[in-house]
Formats: sequence, structure tokens, C-alpha cells
Amino acid sequence: MRPAVATLCLSLAALLTASLAGCSDAGEPEPARSSPAAPAARPTPPVLNGVRPGAEKKSPLDGTWTAGSGSRRVALFLYRGAAALNAPGFCTGTVDAQGRIKLSCANGSRDRLDGRAALRSGELVVTWAGGPRDVLRRRAG
Repeated sequence: MRPAVATLCLSLAALLTASLAGCSDAGEPEPARSSPAAPAARPTPPVLNGVRPGAEKKSPLDGTWTAGSGSRRVALFLYRGAAALNAPGFCTGTVDAQGRIKLSCANGSRDRLDGRAALRSGELVVTWAGGPRDVLRRRAG
């Protein structure tokens, strides 16, 4: 702002404040009350299938797991209760502490919706209800 305009704005603000204070029944303007700032609450993740995806404790199942290649490629991502299948198709859901995986798929696929994951000799074996059995290896990185 230019100095003249800034001075005019400050003068008008002071005049308005003084005018409003004179209209009060109490005679004295009330002091401005400051309210203590409430601590910012972190949003709580929703509970899905009995877990809070992304908020659960770290698990030995956490990681990126892959198998196969090309059209037979399977890529499963598990992280603190969240689960995602990126191939085949795209599915998201949950994994609980017992290794139960529940997914819903964007393309309507029903092959890999409910599974049971277990670590065996450094591999992740997922048995899908009514579907295939995947033996996946942890991807480094």
C-alpha cells in the first residue's frame, strides 16, 4: 500500500473502534478474550475388516511381494494393515495380524478377494478362497 492510503486505513480503523466502544452500555469496552488453542486432533483412520489400514503395528508381512511376469505377474503390497494388489487388476483392502487379506477390485474380479497369507522360508504364500495360490517373493527396495 502507499503510505497515504495505509495511514487513512489505520485512521478509519481507529475511529471505528472508538465509535463502537462509545456505544456500549457498560461504559468500558470489553477486553478481547483469547481462547486457548485446542490441540489439533489427528484424524483417526476408519476401521475396515477389523483393522485400521495404515495405522496398525508393523508386521513381518509388510512389504512389496511379487511373482511371475507379463500377463501372469502378481504384485501384492502390504503395509500396516493396508493391502493392495496391483497385478492382475487393481484391488485394495486390508490385512490383519493373522494374515487374513480382504480385497475389493476395481474391475470386478473375484479371483483374489479373500486370502490367507503366511511366511514360509522367506516367501509369502497366499491361498485365495475359491481362487489361485500365490507364492511371492519380497521385492528389494
